[in-house]
Amino acid sequence: GVAEAFADRVVAAAAAAVPDLRDRILWREVRTPADTAADTGAAGGAVPGPALAGLDGRALVPANRTRIPGLYTAGGWSHPGGGLAHAGMSGALVAGLIVHGDDWHGSQ
Repeated sequence: GVAEAFADRVVAAAAAAVPDLRDRILWREVRTPADTAADTGAAGGAVPGPALAGLDGRALVPANRTRIPGLYTAGGWSHPGGGLAHAGMSGALVAGLIVHGDDWHGSQ
């Protein structure tokens, strides 16, 4: 469908910078706003994750690192939290972890 074709274009564009990218993709899931709405209840499949706050006021979102080496989370439902800008920041943080290693903590 349209979503898969768009994902193919994104991978092709990224592969211009990472020639063996297609060989490195172990799993791919293409999701649409309708999928997100159906699975999470987010209105219209919106990017912002749930507005959960801990007792200390920090958002309760998963960290970008996981317990599985080499597996990271990024997006509106991961650190630093919801919203399109934060989803982009999340991706930038994960890119930094991949490039600089797990000791990297963002721009200093």
